[in-house]
Amino acid sequence: MTTAATTNPNRYRRWDGELNRGNRAWLVIVVTGIRLALKERKTRTLVMTVSGVALGNCIILYVLSLLELVTGTEQGRAILEFVRAFLRVDISGVTRIEEYREILWRVLFLLVIKVELFWVLLTVSKVGPGLIAHDLRHRALPIYFAKPVTPLTYVLGKWIVVAAFVAMVVLVPNLFSMIVGVLITGGLHTWGQTLGLGWDLLVSGLLICVTSGAIVLALSSLTSDHRYVTVGWLAVCLLPIFAQGILDESLPAGSTLGWLGCISLRDNVMTVTDWLFGMRGLWEASTLPTEAFAESMLKPVRPICAITVLSGWVVCAMLVTYWRVVTFSRSAANV
Repeated sequence: MTTAATTNPNRYRRWDGELNRGNRAWLVIVVTGIRLALKERKTRTLVMTVSGVALGNCIILYVLSLLELVTGTEQGRAILEFVRAFLRVDISGVTRIEEYREILWRVLFLLVIKVELFWVLLTVSKVGPGLIAHDLRHRALPIYFAKPVTPLTYVLGKWIVVAAFVAMVVLVPNLFSMIVGVLITGGLHTWGQTLGLGWDLLVSGLLICVTSGAIVLALSSLTSDHRYVTVGWLAVCLLPIFAQGILDESLPAGSTLGWLGCISLRDNVMTVTDWLFGMRGLWEASTLPTEAFAESMLKPVRPICAITVLSGWVVCAMLVTYWRVVTFSRSAANV
């Protein structure tokens, strides 16, 4: 210690050392964000209740495998009625059910993803609104943007928090139920089909993570009141669904197969997922009549339109978020 420091130990002196580069600063933001979110009882409940969907999915996969063994019996007819009512596929005239195992599995996961989007809506509305808004409200940005945290690190960490919770209610349950289904039933006919289904589930889950995380972060960066962010998130997700329904009813069917059919975020996600799963090609390659699977097919919107709209949402949302965060970082540097 210097003489000045010895005579006046309470005097502040500038530190001459070098700060750590902070390559793992994003990890601290992620861990802290997830821990704080899990302190909320409602958030934990939402994440835990989706396990019921995964359990139900495993049961249905077992039932489908059982149908292959009891075809033609009274029990088999009851299962066929269940498949017709739940999956909206009529395979009552089929004698070799095992030939349609891949199609039925993909139809089931497509339906499950549509159900899980409801959990995404609720979970993101609980986790996402306060991620940036709370930092604005409590004036925590000068602390974040002191070295070594950069705007990109900040945005990445906050996005991973949202993506982690979305993965908990979509990606993890789907992959878990598929693995359990493979262990119970032996999986699809080839490992290529099984791995292909797993890859499609992974890509679909990542698509939902990217889209929902980008949009809610952009909304959260616009205000310091997380309640406004929640309302904005629900409006962005729900209002386009109603608008799309009005257009579908008022316009000719062919006119909503392009850009006019890509208003709803939910429908766009399902259109891209249906394209990833290759459902239309699988049905056309099967020997079933069109009437047997017509109800299970989604509206044939052009996938490129849905992909473009979702990409536009993500790019615009991330640009807005990054611009706002960079503005805050520059303001914090002048404090």
